[in-house]
Amino acid sequence: MMPAEGILDRVAGVADELQLASLRPQLAACRRQAAGGESIDVAVFGRFKAGKSSFLNHLAGRDVLPIGVVPLTAVITRLRYGPQERAEVEFLDGARKIIALDEIHLYVAEAQNPKNRKGVAGVTMDLPSLQPLAPLEFVDTPGIGSAFAHNTEATLNWLPNVGAALLAVSADAPLSERDLAFLDELRRHTPKIVVLLTKADLLTAPQRHEVLAFVRDQLTQRFGRNGSNGQAPPAPGGNGHANGIPPGPDDAKGNVNPSGPNGGWPVFFYSIRPEEHALKEQLQRELFLPLIGGRDRAVREIARHKLVSLARQTLNYLDVALAAATQEDSARQALQESLAEERRQFDLLRAEFQVLAREWSAQALDWFLAQLLPIQDNLQTRVTEELRAQFPRWRLRLPRLVEAWREWLRTFLNRELSEVSRSQRAMFCTPLRKTQRHLKRTLDAFHDRLAGHARRALGVPLLPREFALEVDEPETPPVDVAFAFDVAFTTLGHLVPLTLFRRPVERVLLRKARYEVEKNLSRLAAEWRDRVAAGIAHLIRQAEDQAADEIATLEQLAANSPVKAPRLKALRDDLEQRLLLLP
Repeated sequence: MMPAEGILDRVAGVADELQLASLRPQLAACRRQAAGGESIDVAVFGRFKAGKSSFLNHLAGRDVLPIGVVPLTAVITRLRYGPQERAEVEFLDGARKIIALDEIHLYVAEAQNPKNRKGVAGVTMDLPSLQPLAPLEFVDTPGIGSAFAHNTEATLNWLPNVGAALLAVSADAPLSERDLAFLDELRRHTPKIVVLLTKADLLTAPQRHEVLAFVRDQLTQRFGRNGSNGQAPPAPGGNGHANGIPPGPDDAKGNVNPSGPNGGWPVFFYSIRPEEHALKEQLQRELFLPLIGGRDRAVREIARHKLVSLARQTLNYLDVALAAATQEDSARQALQESLAEERRQFDLLRAEFQVLAREWSAQALDWFLAQLLPIQDNLQTRVTEELRAQFPRWRLRLPRLVEAWREWLRTFLNRELSEVSRSQRAMFCTPLRKTQRHLKRTLDAFHDRLAGHARRALGVPLLPREFALEVDEPETPPVDVAFAFDVAFTTLGHLVPLTLFRRPVERVLLRKARYEVEKNLSRLAAEWRDRVAAGIAHLIRQAEDQAADEIATLEQLAANSPVKAPRLKALRDDLEQRLLLLP
């Protein structure tokens, strides 16, 4: 049995014996990687509108993936070399279907497959144009942090499968906190990480230098000088240069050398504009071709990285279990008493979460309305101006005039409020992001407290845990325009001679239109508040569950008695020895 297979089998046995369900996704990914194969997955990640699909279309030489102004990619999509153009859909029930390339959007686009209702597990495209890049296979992932929470969830669930990773970031908005957090998550799954700064044509050469310096500084501050907190990432192609990229001067077009020695993860600029073809050539020459040339080494490095990460997590669990089993009863009892007190206090933590949820939900509406005031003023000005221009076209009696006004205003409000929801989505979701950050800090503090109990009682530190609280971003609420109008005004309107009273009537309708803007904007904000409140409640439930899991896991590890010590020690020694023998 190969050393890697022995480690995988041992970790699987430990996970089953100690009931460590959290290790199972990583176990499955390691088994797939260990199985080998000719291909290397190059997964492209990034926020919505970061240019992932456009980048892959450009590599493929044609538009095979849908692109647009709204979140499109809903499922994992794979592009690879094949002698004939071909697309195959795999469904969650195991069924497969061959489709034409121009039908791909029916399965991967959010509009045609909302929330993946068609049950698509993935789509694979064979393209002759990708022959120069074989055996690399490119994976387009749903945008992280898009308008659709299930898209982010699909990407995060796929992470254990990643081989090499490209994080696409728009060059005009480089490296947000969300990007950095995602890079931190990626490091658990692969040593092959590249930052791809798309839409580089938006920047001048000096601006590219400025952006590159900013990106490198952000990476250094977050991850250390070499991009991995003291452990330099292996070279993509193993060509002898740091990060697989030979140092060289910047060229006249501002195509900055992505990374020199000790410069951290490779950083490349990219653009799909024809005049920027040198950027594509540089990426292929300095990243893809060395990766292909060093395929065997790259596959081994990726597999080893996943395996070592998994084994270290397992060893830490075994350390805690073994310490509980081998130390004095008083030490084990001290830890159990501390955990029992945490268990008794858990209802207080849950109550604190619920109070915070109510406060954040209650404050959201007032905050929304305050943020929307400039938009409300603008819409009221516009509705007044556009109505004044519209009135001369309506030579109607009063009841018909009111009906025409109502239909026009309904169209106006539906259009404009839909745009408000679209353009202000980030604002509406801000309370969710704040809740997520607060809960993560609370869970980190909770974990640190439990880790302190373990350290004081057993002398064993717990590795930090990455709490994954998924923001369930709400769907955009439907715009439901409602009117309240004076009954007498409409029922007796046929008696009003407009030749005499048209100006006063128009003034009434203008005033009423401004009021309807304010009222319906407030109704939209309330709809968003309700949806955000549901998202906050979902975050609270996740935090409660993960906190409960933390206590339960430590309780289980602390319950190991001296009789189990020989078995735990044998498991640990065997796993550690296998890890040392790993080439």
